[in-house]
Amino acid sequence: MEMEVQEGFIDHGIPVQADEERTAAFCSRKNETRLVIAAKGFVLIINPDTGSAKQVFFPDRNKEYPFSSFSSKGLFYTGAGQMLLVLDPFLEEFIFHKVIDNGEEIVGFSFAEDEAGYIYFTSYPHCHLLRYCPKRQEVQDYGSMDATEKYPGSVAVDRSGWVYIGIGTEHKNLVAFHPESEERRSLVPEIERKKGAGYVYLGTDGEVYGHWEAADLKEVNKSSRWMGFFGGRVKECGMRDLGPSRFSGTGFKKVHQSMESVYGVPAYSLSEGYVDLVHKETGALRRIEFSYQSEGASLSTLVKGPDGYLYGTSMHPLQLFRYDFSKYQLTNFGGEVMEHGGGGNIAAYAAQGKLLIGAAYAGGKLYKIDTEKPFIKGNNPKLILQTEEIHRPRCSIAVSDGKHIIWGGFPGYGMVGGGLGIYNAITEQNTVLSHNQVVPNQSTVSLGELSSGLIVGGTSIDTPGGARSAEKDARLYLLDWHNQMIADVFIPIKGTREIAQIYIDPFGQAHCLTDKCLYFVCNPLTHEVHYRKDLSQWGTVVRNGFVYDQDSCNLLILLTKTLLSVELDGGSFNDPIVVRTLLEEASSGLVLHNGRVFYGGGSHLCSIKAD
Repeated sequence: MEMEVQEGFIDHGIPVQADEERTAAFCSRKNETRLVIAAKGFVLIINPDTGSAKQVFFPDRNKEYPFSSFSSKGLFYTGAGQMLLVLDPFLEEFIFHKVIDNGEEIVGFSFAEDEAGYIYFTSYPHCHLLRYCPKRQEVQDYGSMDATEKYPGSVAVDRSGWVYIGIGTEHKNLVAFHPESEERRSLVPEIERKKGAGYVYLGTDGEVYGHWEAADLKEVNKSSRWMGFFGGRVKECGMRDLGPSRFSGTGFKKVHQSMESVYGVPAYSLSEGYVDLVHKETGALRRIEFSYQSEGASLSTLVKGPDGYLYGTSMHPLQLFRYDFSKYQLTNFGGEVMEHGGGGNIAAYAAQGKLLIGAAYAGGKLYKIDTEKPFIKGNNPKLILQTEEIHRPRCSIAVSDGKHIIWGGFPGYGMVGGGLGIYNAITEQNTVLSHNQVVPNQSTVSLGELSSGLIVGGTSIDTPGGARSAEKDARLYLLDWHNQMIADVFIPIKGTREIAQIYIDPFGQAHCLTDKCLYFVCNPLTHEVHYRKDLSQWGTVVRNGFVYDQDSCNLLILLTKTLLSVELDGGSFNDPIVVRTLLEEASSGLVLHNGRVFYGGGSHLCSIKAD
């Protein structure tokens, strides 16, 4: 039995003891090779000859995610947060690290090298190009390469010293830059700068190749219009002329191949603890299994299933887990059970009958989870559908008809305004209303249902996929979902970026929480805002942080630092009161069971008394 430690707080443990691989590279020196796999806060150094694995943590307690990596002359280059990192995998230590304070959030978004041995790398979100000198251990920042775009997904340098940067996502670009003269050219005609991404790579023949036909940052390896680049200009190139790239894989799981390495890596997984290596000359395939120290994967939204268990997934990697309240038992079903799960998470759930429907990032996936059947890959949970219009799901609600769920979220890269899904759990039919049919240029991130059957939706003006938003005010809207028609739209509080949560109380009032922790109560039919209060002194918003306690008739509000309670009596609007200050900060919520509130505290499943 788990131990209650302080003021009713219980740490139920770490459901998912795993980390997600982000990028990797082979490093070679004196006929020796190491495969370095980077993850959040550390690297794992694999010796292909001995099968040994050495874990080395990032300096200065850096626990940020890397996005790309590169190898040269036996060294491994990556970035994590604002820190550039250089590892010697043979010494098994970082020989250089530097925090780059230039206003960027992520450095090392892509890497390349010129013939003089300088290492070029890019940053997010202002597409800076930077250069590192290994001899002097100095960094030079050339500034932004695109005034509006955020994602410099690839970079390469030709023999003449020109640097090429492939950029996405709203208005794709491919920029040529000369470090000596600081001349910069956009090589994509303005008429072609639409949604997508430019892409470049240095071939093994020393030539730079690329295109700007990619739909996104991942799907870059196919094009009907490959080009070569030299001297800052485009030159004609046929498919047969393409030199192979030293990068394999896609997205943030690319592997950089050193020239000297005799190994390839057809598959690897930190979360599952293995790497498959193939010897290029002999074709021999070998699997190396390993273990490592992990603080566990952070938990996403929690839900109480129709079978009475708590369910949830971790974030990066996506692994499904369950908690048995009666046995105090955690069960991790792993990542393999989630069909095309990958590195995301289930962000929102809705239950109809025995089914849990989970809406997952990335790619707008909808999973059907039958809680009465065993969990078997490809069978249960079952991937029903996916849509880029709801690439980043944020909310879902089970409609009172007992058949449908409605779900929403943010769109894919380079897109403005997310779609709204209407899914029939019986027929498995899904209809997606575009943002233009709901609230133009905005995304639905919270949902509630009135007793009349009208759906109340709350929107966000944010565009996390890299597009620009001209919107200034989040909305509430009323949806007649039977007829797929918006009945009303209004701005409850001007200047609000996001209405992150909604609860419709038994008296038809909408209790809402904004992204800045402004709690307000309004009548969605008359638009009248009855009450408002800033709750930010008690923390920040936690996804799925509202729950109604039927026993006390109170609305519980979970913030990162505090559990609050609001009495709902219908005749007045009451101030939230503090129930508990959290011993472990909350990062996700929320399940109420037998007077206890269960929440995610980073990688830990925690609970506190609700009274």
